[in-house]
Amino acid sequence: MREAGPWAASHGRRAAVLLGPSGAGREGLQGTLAQVLEESGVEARFFRTAGREPTVNDVDALATDVRACGADVVISAGGGSVMDAGKAVAALATAGAAALDYLEGTGPGRTLERPPLPHLAVPTTAGTGTEVTRNAVLAVPGRRIKRSMRSPQLVPETAILDPELVMSLPPAQTAASGMDALTQLVESCVSRKAQPIPGALALLGVELAGRSLLSSYRDGSNLQAREDMLLAACLSGMCLANSGLGLAHGLAAALGPAYGIPHGLACAILLPVSVRVNRVARTPSYARVAESLLRRSFPNPEAAVDALEDEIARLLSEMGMPRDLKGFGIPPGDVPEMARNSRGSSLSGNPVELTDGELDTLLRALV
Repeated sequence: MREAGPWAASHGRRAAVLLGPSGAGREGLQGTLAQVLEESGVEARFFRTAGREPTVNDVDALATDVRACGADVVISAGGGSVMDAGKAVAALATAGAAALDYLEGTGPGRTLERPPLPHLAVPTTAGTGTEVTRNAVLAVPGRRIKRSMRSPQLVPETAILDPELVMSLPPAQTAASGMDALTQLVESCVSRKAQPIPGALALLGVELAGRSLLSSYRDGSNLQAREDMLLAACLSGMCLANSGLGLAHGLAAALGPAYGIPHGLACAILLPVSVRVNRVARTPSYARVAESLLRRSFPNPEAAVDALEDEIARLLSEMGMPRDLKGFGIPPGDVPEMARNSRGSSLSGNPVELTDGELDTLLRALV
């Protein structure tokens, strides 16, 4: 974390620092950042984000505040939502337009023309990998959808992965963020857009998650497990940026804005569905995932995929995570809209083409 001060000083003298809402140890994080920035001669202005995925309205308001304070750099320290907000704010602070203007598939489709403010991303969860991706996921109030601002310019200039910042993460959030990372790794391996080099990195990330996800859940003070999961999450961001995602993330994108289901939890529930639907088209790829996750070989690919499904189910059970959406009060009448809203960029990478009717059937079995 101490690297944040010299980094900011190399770009200017005033930093806009985005943190999550008050509580959960964030005051200590603010104090540490304030000290390291002051020691480097950088004035810090702190801004709190909402305790949920950012909306276009949130980042528009934050960008206005960041411009007004004359910040030279943006630092986002928090989970994926905070870092997504940081990416959008860094861009909007120089763009001079509203977030909706740049949102893919829903706004007028403008592209960023001015370089964003330099952005340092500091993850305090191990899940999204957004510190190395080129999109910022934003919700659109009133439309129950979330979409991405997307540009190579949105990739943070620098990321700091410090496992000590993740050690205070509660078990439930450790589980949800870890399953988000695992889902991203698995889906990038089997996506129709999958590429060889990201595939190799994804299998490394799967191996790290296989040996450390439960360990970090059971003992948050296990520094090696925390470091493994931070690396797995970062690799998942690199992989999804190059190979895409699939069904689990496509459906999760429709659940968060409409029903407030945390993204990682939604991915955890949907990963078994994704494997069950897609295994017919990607058995060899899923078999390699199974070998990496369980760190052993199998007599044949089908046996490996069976073991993968069993291991995912075991992980969910061990970490007390639900297997369906029945506890979230989703009206069955909402299912057709959910199916339509799932058709974003993530679903386009799914190896099996699914009709609206098939998505409807999958969702009805979960709600």
